[in-house]
Amino acid sequence: MKISLVAFLIFACLFAAPKKGNAGDTLFYNNKYSVACHNCYQKKYSSSLEEALAYTSTLELDIWDSQYFIGKKKCTGADWFVKHSLFQKGNKNCAGGSLRKCLQEIAAWTRKNPDHEVLTIYIDKKEDWGSKRSLRKPEDLDNLISSIFPANSIYSPKEVLQENDNLRNSVQGCNWPSTDELKGKVIFVITDATILTRKNKLLNKYLNKQQKNSVCFVAPRIKKTSEIFKPRGLSSNNISNVIFYNLGYKHAGLSSAISSKNYINRVYNSPETLATVNALADRKVNFIALHNYKLASPNGQEVCEVAK
Repeated sequence: MKISLVAFLIFACLFAAPKKGNAGDTLFYNNKYSVACHNCYQKKYSSSLEEALAYTSTLELDIWDSQYFIGKKKCTGADWFVKHSLFQKGNKNCAGGSLRKCLQEIAAWTRKNPDHEVLTIYIDKKEDWGSKRSLRKPEDLDNLISSIFPANSIYSPKEVLQENDNLRNSVQGCNWPSTDELKGKVIFVITDATILTRKNKLLNKYLNKQQKNSVCFVAPRIKKTSEIFKPRGLSSNNISNVIFYNLGYKHAGLSSAISSKNYINRVYNSPETLATVNALADRKVNFIALHNYKLASPNGQEVCEVAK
């Protein structure tokens, strides 16, 4: 007996999707709109990641292979330098400028706060993946994260996928978990922040390599409506597993269309005012990335709790 795609998705949702709470008291992850930190690993914005986590549940870490300039001194082993620009040493930023140490600092905070709001960690990758002989390939990033955070604390693409064949079918056919169901969890998202191209090719390589075993989601940077459905630089197979997006402020108008598909979006480089934050929340921007993350309510409370 043949089953239509629609019937299959309904069946999959009934048996695989998180249970709904009472209407009006359930906030699903994709309907949460909040202030996120933008480069708050830098000392000029925050003294520590722990301080930032008192105000926001979304952090960004910029990572580089190189210490001073491309091709020169590399991070030891499967690690990366956390810093904003190429010529920073990385040793005055979060936890000494090491991705491993930054993640350990976040993990220590989660152990002290086991019932924390779901954390979303954006990893802004500034250089392409390492060569065959390097220890900075896609699997090395996943292995690093998995060595620090217990598997049951990571909400990964595998949990979203459930019985569906790709992530887009899953979130279009089923609800995301509620924020209550995600308490104590951490979500990791990779963005392409390479200096010259930013064409999402490193995201394509990540998905090619890790496929259904990936620990992280990917968030391509897009500039027009057609790229919601077909982000450049990604294969057709990999596009079906894109459900996060990264937007510059001038392209924030795409956020409502992204949200209508139950996808997630982040906007950065916006004016840092409450009026702008409220306007972006009205447009259904999930993560409004600011240097002044203290515009958020204490303890990572939502700017806007229910989709309008």
